Amino acid sequence: MLFSEEINTFLAVVRSGSLLQAAEIVCATQSTVSYRIQSLERRVGHPLLLRSRGARGISLTTEGERFLDIAERWKMLEIEAEQLKASHERHLAIGAVDAVAIHLLPPFLSALSDELPPIRLHLETSRYFQLFNRVASGHLDVAFTLTSADRGDLTSTPIRDYPMVIACAGAKASPLADEVDLTDFDPSREIYLPWSSTFDLWRARRGLSRLTTTVDKGHMLAPILRNGAWAIVASFLAPSLREQTGCTIHRLAIDAPAPLTLYKIARKGDNAVEDRQQRLIDGALETLRRDA
Repeated sequence: MLFSEEINTFLAVVRSGSLLQAAEIVCATQSTVSYRIQSLERRVGHPLLLRSRGARGISLTTEGERFLDIAERWKMLEIEAEQLKASHERHLAIGAVDAVAIHLLPPFLSALSDELPPIRLHLETSRYFQLFNRVASGHLDVAFTLTSADRGDLTSTPIRDYPMVIACAGAKASPLADEVDLTDFDPSREIYLPWSSTFDLWRARRGLSRLTTTVDKGHMLAPILRNGAWAIVASFLAPSLREQTGCTIHRLAIDAPAPLTLYKIARKGDNAVEDRQQRLIDGALETLRRDA
């Protein structure tokens, strides 16, 4: 008898091309992934993967190619069986990057939680590239990121844009205007958040250094935004930063960085999420489109 976790692990290895990425997809250690593949090969009676020392990526043996078709058909049957079992239950698996989960998704999740009959939700956060893999593998129905997925098996639907603003905790003799210039701020007091590659290019063009205080998560900013420090942040962070730190929020009058876009990531041509549930997602998304 073939075990579900072994089939799912095999498919994750094939789709990702590496044991390490497959381990992230199935939420297991790399050694566990190797053990499951070896166990599956013993059951099938043939090696399924070619493992060349020093080679990049993993390829299939002839038997592995034949078994891949069986595994994919088995996966579809498993999905159909789960849908039959849960025919009277609505379920959504949703992922998001941390900043989106903390600052943007609460109204969206509240709208889903108010639906009747109730929707059983699975929620998780991770880095954007890990979320892409989780959606592609079928572990998540949808994910919300601040980076589009440049992949043929995924769709990236823009939800809305958020302008970049400056949060400043400085105590100046005269208050800053709502619209400011970058030269109004001391570059040595900047706190850098890595929003995107486009944002990094803008910083380099404006002469801002990477050798400055850095945080890689938005929720880590508030404790150190003090004593003249400032940071360029997406506008959705502004309300909580103002409440926690008393900072002032300003717009750049000239040559501001490009807005940050919120994307909905889904599988291309996916029928796993029923039309009714997809309508629920899109309806709940209206809370994000209208909330500033």
